[in-house]
Amino acid sequence: MVRPIIRATALEIGCDAFAYLITLASLALSTLASALHYHQFGEPGAMAREAGLSAIFAGGLAFSIFSCVRSIRREMESGTLEMVLAHSVSRTGFFLSKLAGVFWAYLKFFAILACNSLILIRGAELGAAAAQGDIARMWGPSLACAVAIILAPLVLAAVANRFFSLRFVRTANILTLVVALAAVFYAIDFSLAGRFLACAALLLPPTAFFIALAGAAATRLGENGAAAFAFTSALVALPLLGNYYLPRVLAKGGSLDWTYLALAFVATLPAIFCAAYAGAKLMERVR
Repeated sequence: MVRPIIRATALEIGCDAFAYLITLASLALSTLASALHYHQFGEPGAMAREAGLSAIFAGGLAFSIFSCVRSIRREMESGTLEMVLAHSVSRTGFFLSKLAGVFWAYLKFFAILACNSLILIRGAELGAAAAQGDIARMWGPSLACAVAIILAPLVLAAVANRFFSLRFVRTANILTLVVALAAVFYAIDFSLAGRFLACAALLLPPTAFFIALAGAAATRLGENGAAAFAFTSALVALPLLGNYYLPRVLAKGGSLDWTYLALAFVATLPAIFCAAYAGAKLMERVR
C-alpha cells in the first residue's frame, strides 16, 4: 500500500495548478534573469548559473513546502486519511509515504529547472564566443529552447484539453518535463552538465529536510500556519544553507568536489531523520 500512496501523492501534485504556477515562475525567473543581464558577470554563463541555481533553490523550497503541506492537509481534512488507514497502513507508513511522494514530485521540478539552466548556460557561453568583442548576447537557439519549455507545453496542453479532454495542468506538467529533456539534448555539453548538476544536487538534502519539516508541521497546524512555520525556519537557517548553495565554485571552469557532495548528504541525514521522526510521532497522535 506504500507505493500507491507515493504514486498518488506525486500525481496529485502533478495535477495541482498552484504547484505548476511555481514551476512556471521559476522557469521565467531563470530565463529572464539570464536574458536581461547580458548573460555574463565577469565571465560567460555566470549570470545564467546564478539564476538557474537560485531558481532551483528558492523555487524548489516554495514548490516542496506548499506541495507537502497542501497534500497532507487535504488528506486529513477530507477524511481520506481514515480510509487509507483502514487498509492496514500505519500512520507512520502513511506519513513517510507522503513525504516520499512529495520528494518524487520535487525531483521532476528539479529535472525541469536543471535542463533549463543547462540550456541557458550553454547559450551564454556560445553567445560570448560569437560576440568577438561586442556585447555578449544569448545564443538564439538556446534562448528559443528555454522559452519553448515555458510556452510550448501550455499551448499543447490547451489543444489536448480542447480536443481530447485531457486534464490541462497534468498534461502541461508532463509536457514541460518532456520538452525540457528534449531541448537540453539540442545543445548538451557533458562536461558542463557534470559540473553544474553536481552543484545543483547539493540543494537536494536541505530541500528534503524542509519537506519533512513542513510535513511535521502540517500534522498539527493548518495549511497557512504550517507553510509559514516551514518558510520561517528556512529563513532562520539561511546562514547554514550557504554551505549548500555554491554557484561560485563553477567560475572559470571550476567544479565541485564529489567528496564534499557526499559529505553534505551524510551531514544532512540526521536532520532529515529527526524531522521525519517528529512528524511520524505527531501523526500517530492525530485523531
